[in-house]
Amino acid sequence: MHYKLHKLRLPLKGMPYLTTIVLINTIATSMLIPIFPLYIKNFVSNDATVGYVFSLMAVLMIVYTLIIRKILTKVKRLNLIRIGFLGSAISILIYTIISSIFEFLALQFFRIFFVIAIYISIGLFVREYAKRKEIGQSEGMYFTTLNLGFLIGPLIGGLIASTYSFKPIFIIISSVQFLITLMLLIIPLKDTSTNNEKNKLQILDFFKNKQLLLIYIINLGLVFWWNIIYTYLPLFSNNHGFTERAIGIALFLSVIPLIFLEIPIGKLADKKGFKKFIILGFIIIGLISLLTYLANPLYTIGIIVIASIGGALIEPLTEAYFFKEVKSKEDQNKLFPIYKTSAETGELVAPLIFSTVLIYSSFRGVFVFAGILMLVFAIIATRLKR
Repeated sequence: MHYKLHKLRLPLKGMPYLTTIVLINTIATSMLIPIFPLYIKNFVSNDATVGYVFSLMAVLMIVYTLIIRKILTKVKRLNLIRIGFLGSAISILIYTIISSIFEFLALQFFRIFFVIAIYISIGLFVREYAKRKEIGQSEGMYFTTLNLGFLIGPLIGGLIASTYSFKPIFIIISSVQFLITLMLLIIPLKDTSTNNEKNKLQILDFFKNKQLLLIYIINLGLVFWWNIIYTYLPLFSNNHGFTERAIGIALFLSVIPLIFLEIPIGKLADKKGFKKFIILGFIIIGLISLLTYLANPLYTIGIIVIASIGGALIEPLTEAYFFKEVKSKEDQNKLFPIYKTSAETGELVAPLIFSTVLIYSSFRGVFVFAGILMLVFAIIATRLKR
C-alpha cells in the first residue's frame, strides 16, 4: 500500500503570515487592556488623572508617528518592525520592576516609539499584500484578526490578574514579542518598499485634501469611542466593585460584533460605498450609549458593550478609505503615518475631554457626552464622497 505524503503548509508568507503575527501579538498585548488603567491608577490619586496620563502618552505617540514618517524614507519597513517588536519586548518586561509614576512615564518615553513602529509598519504591510479593488475586504480581514486577538487577550488578562497579579501578564507579553522578533529574523515579511526620498509630499498636502481630512476626523471619532471602552469602562467597573475578571469578560463581549461583522462590512463597502456604513455605525453607538443615563451599573456595562456593534461598521473602513484616496505606494508611505496620527490625536484629546467631564460630573455624564459626540461624527460623515 502506498501513502502519498503531503507537505505541511504553514502560513509563512504574505497576508496569512502577517495576520498570524498580528493575531499572536494582539492576543498577548491585549491582555493589558483590563488591567492597564488600574495599573496606572496605582501610581496616581484618582480616575481622572489616569485619563490625563493617557493624554500625555498620546502626545508622544503623535511625535513618534511623525518621526517614523521620516525614518521610513531611509529604513525598510521590515527592519523597523523588527526593532519595534524587540524594543517593546524589552521595555514591557521593565514594567515588572517600576514603582512610581515618574519611572512609568520615563519607560513610556521609549516604549511608545517601539509600539508606533509596529503599528505603522503593519498597516503598510497590509496595503502591500492587498489588491486595490479588494482593499475594503483586506482591511476587514485584518481588523477581524486584530479583534479576534482583542476577544481572547482581555479575557486571559483579566483571569490572570484576578488569580495572580499584573506581573505575569507583563512577562507573557514580553516573551511573545521576543518570539515574534525571532520569527521575523528567520522568516522575513516580503518588503518591496523603495524608500523614495524624491517624493516631497508634506503634512499640508494631506490636510488640503478634503476627503483625507474628513476620514482623519472620522477615525479620530472612532478612537474617542474606543477610549470609552478601554479606559473609562474598566475604571467605571472597578469603582462599582467588578473584578478584573468581570472587566475582561465585558471587553470580551464588546469585541464579538467586530469579529462577525467586519469582513462582511468590508466586502459590502467595496461594492456599495463606505459612507452609509460609517454614518450608521456612529448613529448606533450614539443612540444606544445615551441609554446609560437611565441604567444601573450592570446594565450600563451591557449598554456600552452593545453600542460597540456600531464600531464594527466603521473600523474596517477608515484605513480602506484612505488607501482608496491615495493611489501610489510612494504617496501612501508618506501620508499613511500622517493619517495614523488621527488615532494618537484621539488618544490625546479624548481623555482630556472625558476626564474633565468626569471631574465635574460622573461616569454617567461621560458616557452620555460620548454618545452625543458620536452623533456629531455621524453628521460629519455625511460629507464623505465614497
